[in-house]
Amino acid sequence: MSENKRRPKPIPPKPPKPAKRKREYHLFNWLNKFLPLDKVFGEKAPGKEERLPVKYFYYFGWIVILLVAYERIGFQSEQYVRNSIKLKKEVDDLRAEYTSIHAEYMKSGLQSVIIEKVKSEGLEENLTPPKKIIIKSEEDD
Repeated sequence: MSENKRRPKPIPPKPPKPAKRKREYHLFNWLNKFLPLDKVFGEKAPGKEERLPVKYFYYFGWIVILLVAYERIGFQSEQYVRNSIKLKKEVDDLRAEYTSIHAEYMKSGLQSVIIEKVKSEGLEENLTPPKKIIIKSEEDD
């Protein structure tokens, strides 16, 4: 006799994949309103194989942005070096000025220089040494 067996369920067919849409280049379309870029960048068409495909336009733009950033960084680093050299010279000048002013100040505090300055005002150097005055208090007696 025959046996009862389960029949496998039929597998439904997969729905077909939607057709790939051609990529739209929004930036290129926007720029094309202002500049005639379609003469340089365009999809390859029969008889116009010398044109560059639009898909390379974004790579070209990315490379241009990187080159601009690279140049800007180089310019900034040169500017920092120039500023540091200028500041180093300014610090050296200020250090030399401080040293000369400090030396003049120390020289002006000498006794011989002070005596020369006060002679014009009629003051003279006291040649007798000062005397110490001691007062005895009554408690010491």
